[in-house]
Amino acid sequence: MSNKPVKGIRIGNYRITPLGLAVLAALLVIIIAAIVLAVLHPFGGATDVAVSGVLQNTPNVEDEIEVEATAVPTPTPVPTPTPEPEPRSATIRSLGEIAMQQNLLRAAVSENTFDFSGMFSEISDVMGNADYTVADVEGTLGGTTEYSGNDKMVTPPSLIGTLKDCGVDMLMLANDHALDGGWAELQATMANCEAEGMDYVGAAASAEARQTPVIRDINGINVAFIAYTESLNGNEKGADAAATEYGVNLISKSNAKKDIEDARAAGADVIIAYCSWGEMLKQTPTDNERKIAQKLAEWGVDVIIGYNPHVVQPATWLENKDSEGNVHRTLCLGATGNFLSDQYGQYDNGIIFQFTIQETEEYGRFAITSPVYIPTFVWRAETDEGKYSYHSLAVGQWLDSEPEGMAYADAARMRQVWADIQSVMGSDVATVAAE
Repeated sequence: MSNKPVKGIRIGNYRITPLGLAVLAALLVIIIAAIVLAVLHPFGGATDVAVSGVLQNTPNVEDEIEVEATAVPTPTPVPTPTPEPEPRSATIRSLGEIAMQQNLLRAAVSENTFDFSGMFSEISDVMGNADYTVADVEGTLGGTTEYSGNDKMVTPPSLIGTLKDCGVDMLMLANDHALDGGWAELQATMANCEAEGMDYVGAAASAEARQTPVIRDINGINVAFIAYTESLNGNEKGADAAATEYGVNLISKSNAKKDIEDARAAGADVIIAYCSWGEMLKQTPTDNERKIAQKLAEWGVDVIIGYNPHVVQPATWLENKDSEGNVHRTLCLGATGNFLSDQYGQYDNGIIFQFTIQETEEYGRFAITSPVYIPTFVWRAETDEGKYSYHSLAVGQWLDSEPEGMAYADAARMRQVWADIQSVMGSDVATVAAE
């Protein structure tokens, strides 16, 4: 057996070889490192060390290393759909003729003034039950000359305010009595309308005003109004030249075609024409009425309303092709009859005529739809003062009863009016309504 000495350290009966020493040293290093870590971080959560008595934060790894954030894609915005605009529409009512004859003036006298409100008390809610209401008062309302309800029609201006309170928006001033009080009286009438906030058509206070289209925005629809009279009862003779140059629209001295073109150029969506024409108390249109109506329709008027005969004339549709070959329909009412007058008996009635302006599926184009007529009756009753009282009534509201104090004969006559007017108007164009 070899006696070669063994390298290492002998402890008692044990000898630690160099390899064992190396392992032992490594274990000691690991144990010492563990003890140091345990002292410095006894619970594994301390992050501060004391430096000169001031707590300093141990740098965080996240503070030293800039972490690049993952980019979140921006969602593409979804456009909000533009809502389709609601089709526009507007209802227009035209009252029958108002002729304040002498007995009506007497009935309205109250303490040195004229109060016409009672005459409309039973129908005021019907008069203004539309988006726009037009009335025709025969003659003038200037207050510059003596009032008259006979051959000359000169009415107190207080009627303007009464009609306004009842929902009337516009007066048609182009009628055969427009110059009954002279040119100054007609000028005063226009001034009184403006003071009351009442629109008017068919007359102008200046040449500039005559050339300016009368257009009103009704529910977002630009509605143009034009008006003419076939006659001035000879009052144009000897009148101030301005009276017919621009004062009142006499058909023979007007250029209706240009008026219509100017209205369209000014942005009119719809054009309504009012005409004082025809023969008194004649229920069929004259040849001249038909010719005037046909021309207005050819030139692009959408609705024609006739006045002057003091009786009802029926409605019809006039058809023409426009420049694009489309059929253009014009609604034409021959005459409205009387809304309020002293023509008692056969001529004590008329209609309120209504139609609707309706936007079509093609935005910006409009059609005239739903013609309706409301029969009216003038109830005249004797009073204790030896005068008469007058009330305009919507006949359909009184078919099952009658106003308090109405005589049997008047009630029977009122119900007869309901049947008579339907006989004249028929049902081909317009439908009857109670209000």
